[in-house]
Amino acid sequence: MRIWRFHEFGDLANLKLEDMPTPEPADGEALIELDYAALNPADGLLVRGVYPNPGTPPFAVGRDGCGTVVKSRGDGSINEGDRVVILRSEIGVKRDGTFAEFVAVPEESLAPLPEGWSPEEGAAGPLVHLTAWQALVDMGEIRPGSVVLISGATGGVGTAALSLARAFGAMTIATTRSEAKRWQLKDLGADLVVDSTDPATMEETIAKEVGRTRVNIVVENLGGPYLQAAVNLTAPGGRIGVVGFLAGRSSDLFLGPLLFKRARIEGVAVGAFSAADTQERWTQIVKRLNEIKTRPLVDSIHAMPELPAAFAHLAEGPMGKVLLDVKA
Repeated sequence: MRIWRFHEFGDLANLKLEDMPTPEPADGEALIELDYAALNPADGLLVRGVYPNPGTPPFAVGRDGCGTVVKSRGDGSINEGDRVVILRSEIGVKRDGTFAEFVAVPEESLAPLPEGWSPEEGAAGPLVHLTAWQALVDMGEIRPGSVVLISGATGGVGTAALSLARAFGAMTIATTRSEAKRWQLKDLGADLVVDSTDPATMEETIAKEVGRTRVNIVVENLGGPYLQAAVNLTAPGGRIGVVGFLAGRSSDLFLGPLLFKRARIEGVAVGAFSAADTQERWTQIVKRLNEIKTRPLVDSIHAMPELPAAFAHLAEGPMGKVLLDVKA
């Protein structure tokens, strides 16, 4: 089978397309013939050696995928021929992941491809929606009427958070630097879309439109100087879920607003979910998306040999998820 592996941490150029024997699933696992895999920024961080607690190379990254079960060694809940999506697990982090034609996955980390979903949507959906769910529901305690700010809203987690916040009846504020993408975010249902080119201007625009301390939940994808803007805009008791740091890994914070508002800043990491937690949340996610007739958003699809170009496109800031067509 074809597989993209890296043998040492460093540049993404360390990823090499190789031929390897098809793996055998262990007890409790299933062998999946993949149709599509989805890229995540954390995949690049792992190859570069800046992701916590990775496995020892060589192995393939890639955590999201959709395909068909070709062999099962589980309890009978997963059968050969089932179309499945891959939920959170150690694949692509500590062992071979989904940038391959076949992957062995613990059956507890598999779920049926939701009815009516395409395999592309199945590959695009799990990790980003589980991340958004943790930020909005587990941390943010979202409810109808909550005001939700999503920074860097055009990526996979951003568009997932927008969909889920809408499904809960929240008011949504989405930010992006791109004028063209601002219109796309409006089309996706954002109540307010704001230019995020300058953090201070972004903050003033939001404060003018909705009030300076009205935001109940922030899904923070940017970090850097944007974290202070998030703190300034939060309502008393507000929650800030830090998902990424596209604008910088460090932030210089004035702590007064954080203290007097009793606001919280928390890291978002779906690795904290158990397999049972993940299954429960994924069921709720699919239910919520179906209620608003929304599916995961796919930006682009790249053929298997084009993984480097797919990573380059991911770095440019896509509108939704970037996929790898494993069979192409």
